[in-house]
Amino acid sequence: MAAAAVPVRHAEILVGFKPIDDLHREFESILEALNDPAQADYGEHLLALHEHLLRHCGTEEAFMKQESYPHLARHKRAHEQLLESVSDVRRRFDAGDIEGVRRYAADLMNWFSIHAQNEDAELAGFLKGIG
Repeated sequence: MAAAAVPVRHAEILVGFKPIDDLHREFESILEALNDPAQADYGEHLLALHEHLLRHCGTEEAFMKQESYPHLARHKRAHEQLLESVSDVRRRFDAGDIEGVRRYAADLMNWFSIHAQNEDAELAGFLKGIG
């Protein structure tokens, strides 16, 4: 059974700081492709997702380091867990676990929207306050 397409959730993932919001829109676009049974190429889209998240997390962490963000360690731990989960699902895909990829892709927006509303919104507020 194919996973249903994840609905657009801009209100839940945009945080009001353009560089982060741009990353979030890009993430959403990749995840929508991964969740669309008509266009999902799991190998290609998982790789695109992983590459995007490496850059996405790196960009946010660079902002945090540059501006001495007080919650860097906590936020970075969340990123490390996310990146490990993507690595794990790519390993499972390579082993033939297509259903695991579908479940992961279908559930990822839920995790991401919570992360955006908590960690990223707090970071955005901090960054806007110093600008």
